[in-house]
Amino acid sequence: MAEPILSIRGLTKTFKLQGREDVHAVKDASFDLMPGECLGVIGESGSGKTTLVNMITGLLPATSGSVTVDGLEVTKCKGKDLRKAWKKMQVVFQTPTESFDPRRTLGDGIMESLRNSGVSKENALKRAEELLELCGLPKEFVKRYPHEVSGGQCQRAAIARALAIEPKLLICDEATSALDVTIQAEIIELLTELRQKLDMSILFICHDIALVQQFCDRLVVMYRGRIVEQGVPSMVIADPKNEYTQDLINSVL
Repeated sequence: MAEPILSIRGLTKTFKLQGREDVHAVKDASFDLMPGECLGVIGESGSGKTTLVNMITGLLPATSGSVTVDGLEVTKCKGKDLRKAWKKMQVVFQTPTESFDPRRTLGDGIMESLRNSGVSKENALKRAEELLELCGLPKEFVKRYPHEVSGGQCQRAAIARALAIEPKLLICDEATSALDVTIQAEIIELLTELRQKLDMSILFICHDIALVQQFCDRLVVMYRGRIVEQGVPSMVIADPKNEYTQDLINSVL
């Protein structure tokens, strides 16, 4: 049986506040993401989704528990080992224009990780053009600046940049929530195609249960830092076990 591409066990993040009670941003979270699978994580603002992503990527140290990506335990990684872990995963954020340097072209942004890996400028440029075309944009977009393209186009370029180092895990952190419904559907279609073409696993962070039902193989529901429910979307929606999940479903029906 295949090993999980992402395995989380007992993951907890506690913030200690002076003169106040400790805040458990994430409490005892455990789940697996298998190769080629798309797993949705849903919950309202403040449920712990962003803290979870920051611990998975090693940007925020965990208070306890473990994160393992493709056999590498991120929670124990530092320096060189952490950089090795980062090559296995990439994040696509909610607001793509903010994740690109406004003074540099989209091509520069896509080429950066390739150049840092020792790829020549000529080959990095060629690869950037190929990645843009893979993500549904003309190769000429390598010369465009973030402010010269639409939000949907910029998000496609951000996905192209994330794919440059050929990650095994793509983390989409509310990657469609800033887009209108039509463009949102196009990005979901693109991610579906890329997942099949590249045999890539996707962790899809979202607050829209209808979108998760459409796109994900399984879902995890978070509430106040805890995982309160997980399973196949259609089964969770048909028969929610948790009151918060029921409220989420009722809000879109």
